[in-house]
Amino acid sequence: MEEIIESYKSALREKISEIREEISKTENIKQKMDNLREELSQWGRSNLNSMFLQLKSYIEEHNPKFIENNKEKWDAILDKAQALSEYGLYIAPLDLLRTDDKKIQATYVGIGTFFAAALFSKLILKKIKVFPTLLTSALGGVGAYYLLGNNDEEAKNLAVEYVEDAHDWIKTAFENMYRAFQEAK
Repeated sequence: MEEIIESYKSALREKISEIREEISKTENIKQKMDNLREELSQWGRSNLNSMFLQLKSYIEEHNPKFIENNKEKWDAILDKAQALSEYGLYIAPLDLLRTDDKKIQATYVGIGTFFAAALFSKLILKKIKVFPTLLTSALGGVGAYYLLGNNDEEAKNLAVEYVEDAHDWIKTAFENMYRAFQEAK
């Protein structure tokens, strides 16, 4: 049985390496990120289901006496393993990593610039000049919008971090499936 889980862990490492390479070579990281969660989730579920069937067959072939002597326990193991194959893998939404909040960041910079310009104006001129303060604030916000834009390298790094987290989630699902059958070994 150990060979079964090791083969799935090995396949997972290969898949993660393949995805990391795709991320490093992609020109359109935004589109790759749009498809990333679905690709990992689908691959994980497919392999988790395959692992379930392979472990079930392994026990049926190598330990039929356990099944005969422990019918209720075997049914409980199968129920648990079936539930794990259907619900045991959760890949977090990629929206948690998105850096599409440029407008919010630019707004904060604009507001901060407004207060800084108003304070500076009050300290230097002893009164607040509204028009120059608003103009400075608007220029600060617009500048921040373009300067704080989404960096492709940063997006690639976020995608790689997400893939590494997904690796851990899928690996844990494989280990949970393995533990479900370990009693029948």
